[in-house]
Amino acid sequence: MKITKYLPLSQISADLEAKDKKAAIEFLLKMMTDRGMVQAEKAPEVYQALLEREALTSTGLGYGLALPHVRTEVVPKIELVFARSRKGMDFEALDGNPVYFLFLVLAPARCVDEYLKVISLISSLMKNESVRQRLLSAKNAEEIFGVIDRAA
Repeated sequence: MKITKYLPLSQISADLEAKDKKAAIEFLLKMMTDRGMVQAEKAPEVYQALLEREALTSTGLGYGLALPHVRTEVVPKIELVFARSRKGMDFEALDGNPVYFLFLVLAPARCVDEYLKVISLISSLMKNESVRQRLLSAKNAEEIFGVIDRAA
């Protein structure tokens, strides 16, 4: 399974400007609503669920990666967006370091196995230092997509 099965070019942003976790989650969720992946009237419900998930433990996993995720009946299938922060941002990551790469994953409650596979694929991909360096140096969303597509 390739991550790009869930992450077409149109779901990638190369220029996240958010300074903190809440603003980043808002940005990622707005990407989803703007693309019709989440209905605008359901966005507050999803946002609240994501904040509740973050309250359990940060999804800033290390390696410059944040992976906010939640299972919700708001989406009929797994939905995924990606954003890169060139400057890095505070996401209260477990390793205390800035986050540069953010994937937001939403999945219906019934999609447990597929959901866990997607999260595992992203996590494995982002442990690769060469991939992280290429993502940081990519000029735009097209180059980011290429890096992800070739690597996973």
